[in-house]
Amino acid sequence: MNDKLEDWRKQIDALDEELLYILGKRINIVREIGKYKKANGIAPLDQKRWQAVLESQFSKVELHNLSEDFIKKLYGLIHEYSLEIEANNK
Repeated sequence: MNDKLEDWRKQIDALDEELLYILGKRINIVREIGKYKKANGIAPLDQKRWQAVLESQFSKVELHNLSEDFIKKLYGLIHEYSLEIEANNK
């Protein structure tokens, strides 16, 4: 196999590992937020916060050569899973 292609694949593998690590850290914080919200009678979904997060990320898409559609889908999945964890205290 082409050495250049193999090098790129190794770089992607390393970045994928970092992504999983960061997502794991994020989910641990989500669990703590879920506990806090449950203890204080706060609903898992804060629509205003969710909109602010999306808008913040949309403002950075061009800087990172990404599309708003991709970010909306990606953060939609992350947000949906986070709400599930908050609601169920997993």
